[in-house]
Amino acid sequence: MTKFLKLVVILISIAIVYGVLMFGLSELGGEVATLVRPEADQSNKNIRVWIVDADNKSWIEHGDSESYWIRGLIDDSGIFITREGEEQKYLAFDDRDSHDVYHKLRREKYGLADKMLDILSFGTTSKENCEGIPVRLEKI
Repeated sequence: MTKFLKLVVILISIAIVYGVLMFGLSELGGEVATLVRPEADQSNKNIRVWIVDADNKSWIEHGDSESYWIRGLIDDSGIFITREGEEQKYLAFDDRDSHDVYHKLRREKYGLADKMLDILSFGTTSKENCEGIPVRLEKI
């Protein structure tokens, strides 16, 4: 019975360490912005996301083609993003064509944290396996 308990403790410890690593890398790996994401029930939910910038544009990636808020992105869709403590309204556009650009910029900006999350998620966050849709943001 003691071997079984040791095994359970080891497995629980591994799960806790894994969770702490994932959270730590995503929150401490670089700039984290807060997306005020519209929900189907007309409420909003604050979601922590990585954000990248190039050529006076910004991108986030949170959600796939089935996501309520992604489907709701139409011309002049405004969303709120909090960066460095300041909430700003942005026009948001589904920008599937920039998928490779987003991942390149993310790797450049978040470096080791991005690589480690890719490893810990068994490749699901890699450019090749990612089903997320980049959302281009333009300040209003």
